[in-house]
Amino acid sequence: MFSGAYEHSIDSKGRTVIPAKFRTKLGERFILTRGLNGCLWGFSQAVWPDVQEKLVPKSFLDQRGITLERYFLGSAVECAPDRQGRVAIPSHLLEHAGIESESDIWIIGLSDKIEVWSKSRWEEFNDSLTDEVLSRLANDLEVTTSSATTAD
Repeated sequence: MFSGAYEHSIDSKGRTVIPAKFRTKLGERFILTRGLNGCLWGFSQAVWPDVQEKLVPKSFLDQRGITLERYFLGSAVECAPDRQGRVAIPSHLLEHAGIESESDIWIIGLSDKIEVWSKSRWEEFNDSLTDEVLSRLANDLEVTTSSATTAD
């Protein structure tokens, strides 16, 4: 399981260091693709087949399924960190995430995946989250923070 947030930078060749904690869990090779909200998603080789399976359309005529398949699977690339732990992110993914060369980024761990964000988009996303928004989301998703149990 991934968790935590790490600030890094992109060099002039579109490379960044993946935190060692994440590299261990991602493995020698992992998949990077477009994510939602203008970020990138990274999945380990172990998790990726499940992601692919969920995105395969129900039929060749399923336009909604084909759209999701094109968006996520069509942009996916296999990455392998070099000896310094750096990964070269292809230009089409950097462009999707609004990441420019020699800029700061955030790498976020979220359960079964990592996310790569431009610093400005990460800050905008976080700035949009108020206590009210988070409370409403928690209520809608029936998330509780109480660990109390009932006694017999």
